[in-house]
Amino acid sequence: MNKHILIKLMALIFVGFFNNTQASTLLSIKLPGNTTAYTTTVGSFFDAYIYADALPNFGGFDFNLTYDSSKMSALTLTSASIFGAGTDTDIFGNTISTNVATHTGTVHFGETISGTSPLNELGVGVDISAPTLLATLHFQALAVGANSFLNITNPPLLFDFNADSLIKPGDTLQPAGVTINVAAVPLPGSALLIASGLLTVFGLRKSNAKQLI
Repeated sequence: MNKHILIKLMALIFVGFFNNTQASTLLSIKLPGNTTAYTTTVGSFFDAYIYADALPNFGGFDFNLTYDSSKMSALTLTSASIFGAGTDTDIFGNTISTNVATHTGTVHFGETISGTSPLNELGVGVDISAPTLLATLHFQALAVGANSFLNITNPPLLFDFNADSLIKPGDTLQPAGVTINVAAVPLPGSALLIASGLLTVFGLRKSNAKQLI
């Protein structure tokens, strides 16, 4: 990573993120159907999509996403490689962990433009003016629960190519909620056989009754 960017990134952790431009929703989580609310059943799988928006000259990010690990489990995190694939991107956060005591799952996700990227040679970042995918999280539903939230925790680091913060007063992070219901229990095979047998017996009786008339 460019040393100049790294030094300024570390400084952002301590000094805060304030200027006077218009506020926006910088990060958002969307669920299947492009919604922020999703209903599924125990044992099923679903994806959560992390989007970034309104980030001019975007150069890197670092943030955590949390969820109730007693209700759902994050299985994989797949980056969209927004800064380029392979060595064009420096990855310093792509982990999934669980605090068993507090039932808190945490996804740490961080990437920046690498020192060998063509973008670094040009001295520019990526201009994002519409919701753009950063990553996809693959989940499994574990237990019944109403509106269990996926949250992007504050404060995230979002910075431009020069490592200046892109976060402004009033900027928002949009969470998403997952409701998990009990899966429908299919009829056992024995019940289907009994039903089939009853229909057969009923048909035979009806046929015999006609013959006696």
